[in-house]
Amino acid sequence: MKKITAATLPTVLLLILFVNTQDTAFAQSPPDLREQYLTPPDEIAEEVLAPRHQNVTLYDLAPSQEYFLNTTQNRTLSPLSAFAKPYYNLGGLQFNPDANRSRHFTTNTTSGLQLIGARDGEISSIQTPDNAQISSASWSPDGSKVAYFAHFGNETHIYVANPENGRSRQVTRRPVLATLNTSFEWSADGQYIFTVLVPDDRGNEPQESETPTTLQVKMTTGKENRLRTYPDLLGGKFEAELLKYHTTGQLTRINVDNRRTLEIGEPAMIRNIDPDPSGEYIILQEMTEPFSYIVPVYSFGWVEEIWDLDGNKMVELRNSEIRKGIQDYDEVENYGRRDIKWRPDGEGLSLLAKAGEGMSPTRDADNDNRDPDDADDSDSKEDDEETEEDKKMDRVIQWMPPFGEEDMNTIYETEKEMESVAYSPDTQILFIEESSRNKELIYAVFLTDTAETYTIIDHKDDDFYEDPGNLMDFTGDMGVSVVRVSPDQNSVFLSGTQYYEDYEENAPRPFIDRVDIRSAEKERIFQSAEDIYENVTAVLDNEITEIVVSRESPQMQPDSWLINLENGNESKLTSNVDYNSAVTQAQRERFKVKRADGFEFWVEVTLPANWDGTPLPGIIWHYPSEFDDQEDYDERQRRHNKNDFPRVYHRSIDILVKRGYAVINSDWPISAEMGDPNDGFVWSIVQNSTVVIDSTAKRGYIDRDRMAIGGHSYGAFGTANAMIHTSFFKAGIAGDGNYNRTLTPLGFQREPRDLWRGFDRYVQMTPIFWADRMDGALLMYHGAADQNVGTWPIHSHRMFHALNGIGKTAAMYMYPHEAHGPAAEETLLDLWTRWVQWMDHYVKDKGERVSEADLGN
Repeated sequence: MKKITAATLPTVLLLILFVNTQDTAFAQSPPDLREQYLTPPDEIAEEVLAPRHQNVTLYDLAPSQEYFLNTTQNRTLSPLSAFAKPYYNLGGLQFNPDANRSRHFTTNTTSGLQLIGARDGEISSIQTPDNAQISSASWSPDGSKVAYFAHFGNETHIYVANPENGRSRQVTRRPVLATLNTSFEWSADGQYIFTVLVPDDRGNEPQESETPTTLQVKMTTGKENRLRTYPDLLGGKFEAELLKYHTTGQLTRINVDNRRTLEIGEPAMIRNIDPDPSGEYIILQEMTEPFSYIVPVYSFGWVEEIWDLDGNKMVELRNSEIRKGIQDYDEVENYGRRDIKWRPDGEGLSLLAKAGEGMSPTRDADNDNRDPDDADDSDSKEDDEETEEDKKMDRVIQWMPPFGEEDMNTIYETEKEMESVAYSPDTQILFIEESSRNKELIYAVFLTDTAETYTIIDHKDDDFYEDPGNLMDFTGDMGVSVVRVSPDQNSVFLSGTQYYEDYEENAPRPFIDRVDIRSAEKERIFQSAEDIYENVTAVLDNEITEIVVSRESPQMQPDSWLINLENGNESKLTSNVDYNSAVTQAQRERFKVKRADGFEFWVEVTLPANWDGTPLPGIIWHYPSEFDDQEDYDERQRRHNKNDFPRVYHRSIDILVKRGYAVINSDWPISAEMGDPNDGFVWSIVQNSTVVIDSTAKRGYIDRDRMAIGGHSYGAFGTANAMIHTSFFKAGIAGDGNYNRTLTPLGFQREPRDLWRGFDRYVQMTPIFWADRMDGALLMYHGAADQNVGTWPIHSHRMFHALNGIGKTAAMYMYPHEAHGPAAEETLLDLWTRWVQWMDHYVKDKGERVSEADLGN
């Protein structure tokens, strides 16, 4: 049983270290090997713990367009105690059983809500309960209320706030079940909330027998099934019973005024709910049995149906059996229906279907609430005589309750297959996206004259620099997304980003175009400036005369600004602070380097703000990426934004500039002149290392005799390989890595071959096979609960075992309760302590190897 508690993992950091004992000379400041959580120097800690969470980006605009909703946090990082709360990991689904909620709700740090004036930036607080974390805040469609989850120690409830006075009140009497379905939904009128609650008659949790009575049984299918190496799968019948128990919840409608509830149907394993605007019907997606032992929960089977408020299953919309392999991912039975969604006017469903398709063959008279005596068969003969030409037509269909075959009404049809349909707010204009390979085609159809179509977008996918953007939309009065149309119904708006071929000289520039529907004439009503990046985060009126943008540059901390597009007036709405200015405003140089094979790529060097020109000890931070050729690499650089603000996060390696290091963030292309990119993996690692060090040393940035390399995940894999196949690096930092490709025998990253078809390649790329060639001191860190595909903690354990056995210098830090990337405050502070000590000892001071005994362990 995969219940993780504080008792099942160490309460302090697990540290394992081996150092070569042949050299008995000592450095001045060897790494601290104590098995406890350490704190880094103040200059590092202040960057990690900087209160970046106090900065604001305005994007969650009220339907009234008066306020922005903003979440606030009570601290920068979550404490380890939040991660240490007991949780289950069942088939990759992690949840706290005592609190009946997803684990990420327990570990979040959001504790409050604010309203920020959309035109004046004035801030007012929404009252939230003490001792609760807040998530999932959402406006009611009419903007009169705000609902949110309040996560207490052992239960979650829904609260509703009044924006006018800021007061909140609890509307759930019973706890929410937020293990599988992790959201709630409003009705269009804001009177009701639909959610999943813990069932009343749930009973006790299944208990595992001390003496096993069942065992796990698997059987191959006899066909190729290239599954990924999922680390977390159901462990047997008992875990399947636990999963069913903890994901079975009661669909409930709650009256937010009087807290009265209506239980809808029987408890089920509900994945998702989507009530129609009227609140009379719900599209419900339910996880189905049997479960699987070879794929995680998100690949389990499901069925999607429409339920009424009595729990009657009106019709099945779609279903999917267990996706047991990559070949199953597109196998969803939808009965010919596509793009299924509620209409924005509240009048039934919208869907696309070919003539003669769209009904579920499993539906029978028992599921049809229509009175047979009321059926109108006056034109059934005409329907029977549908021509072959009619049958080829693709149709936009309005499907009214009770969702029988007779309730389908074709509102538009065309010979070409449609990909999707969107609506104007009054549903009288359709915006059709046509299915087309390598091309985007969107046209408008007025329902008053469906014979005419008006092209809005006609764009080839490979014409990157002429991308016209996307239709702008917003949430309509009924809570459903609609296309933003001008009040006179003559124009729509496109938002996009203009990119330039000379991206080093010209930064991307977001824009908004007004497009006349009938004439296709365009008018650019907004475009970001050349020297700053302005991203539109909100539109305050239907004519788009007022917008809010997030404005930034390399020297300008992002802030939100209100811009009037008619008179050019603008005002600053937020006053964000650059809490990491010592790092963000450090010296930066970006340049291109060329490998021996002629392959060119970009390198960025960050230097201390007070750098005086003396070559510095340095570290290369990288993540290997496969490219077919130079053209493939160049295409992926096109979105580079020279006006980006250099954001700093809790694990940003640039923080090391405060310790006097040159930090090299380099692209790390993997390519081969012939064959697949990984045929040249080792060669690329060597050549990338060579040219980056040569180029940065030539420019005087680094002391090439005091260099390290590091990376996370696939970057850790690259780090180990670089230290094995080159002699450039005194040390390496490798996080949550894979060091044995034979444990991912069916492929990894972009690798197309399996182990047996690409044996030589797998062997060549696997660090543990060449560990005897390791040069330098390798620091490995790993989350003990890492559930990323292909990077289980066993990789670090076995790599350490190998390095220890052959006398190499290495350390391993295994962090309790952490997943694929450290997140807890205590973990991150300790991690930085280990990094700094490792770098200072083995790189900056070129420290000699020391023995474990000499360090007092």
